[in-house]
Amino acid sequence: MISKKIILYTILITLVTSSISGSIVYAIITQRLDVKGSTDFAPESWRVVFNPKSLSKPNLKNGALVDTLPLLSDTMITNYKISLIRPGSSAEFTFNIDNSGHLDSILTTYVLGNPACEGTNETKLLDESIVCSKYLVYNLKYESGDLAINGLVAGNDIKINDQLKKQTSVKVKLKLEYLSSAPKVPTNKVLITGLDSYLIYSSQ
Repeated sequence: MISKKIILYTILITLVTSSISGSIVYAIITQRLDVKGSTDFAPESWRVVFNPKSLSKPNLKNGALVDTLPLLSDTMITNYKISLIRPGSSAEFTFNIDNSGHLDSILTTYVLGNPACEGTNETKLLDESIVCSKYLVYNLKYESGDLAINGLVAGNDIKINDQLKKQTSVKVKLKLEYLSSAPKVPTNKVLITGLDSYLIYSSQ
């Protein structure tokens, strides 16, 4: 931590000789010049967070339902559940990731949730196997904001080593979808859990 410093310069001026009535008289004159004041050397701040106020309302398509809305904290998106009804069902949320500090950052840890299926009624196991398959897609992509300055592109997946420079913000889109190309439909409602995700940024 850099402390405050007060710098004081004292200048001593000695004046030399002067001739008075044929004699040499030595006079010493002193003057102190004070440069007073203080300078704050504040440590560079570090703050890279999800912006909770930026969380959008869910964009639901083709019968998708939000059973529990997500909780967006500074560092995690958690505690939400979604039901997908048929092929083509999807749910989307957008929110911002802000670097409001004074240090550039880089994404060093990224964990995207691992969707898990909870079927209901007597068709539970079959329905779970139908939905939790290769046709269930969960991703987090860049959408807008300060993309160019960070070397990012709208529509690209978030990945390790992505940059987020100081005083910049990017909007991202979190999407869960049961692809329209899925060949089967569950008989009953299937609840999707295990969607909690987090990102960790480090200073560069």
